[in-house]
Amino acid sequence: MKRYEVIESKCWRHTSGRAASIYGACPWLCDAERPEWSLEVRGFTIRDNLTNTVGLGRVPWSTREQAQAFADKHNA
Repeated sequence: MKRYEVIESKCWRHTSGRAASIYGACPWLCDAERPEWSLEVRGFTIRDNLTNTVGLGRVPWSTREQAQAFADKHNA
């Protein structure tokens, strides 16, 4: 298994435009608020399979090819 893997970068997006991490707490407070939230793909990021972390502390790449180039370079 390679250390770095390319995955989609996703977030929860509220109808008001607010965003929340998919890795944190549930962003809605009750079942009635659930329809106001949807998953949004923001680009591509890296999952580190050695440390089980996601992301690099930077804005996600806009294309899979850009993220894959980073992964290929650091997996070599």
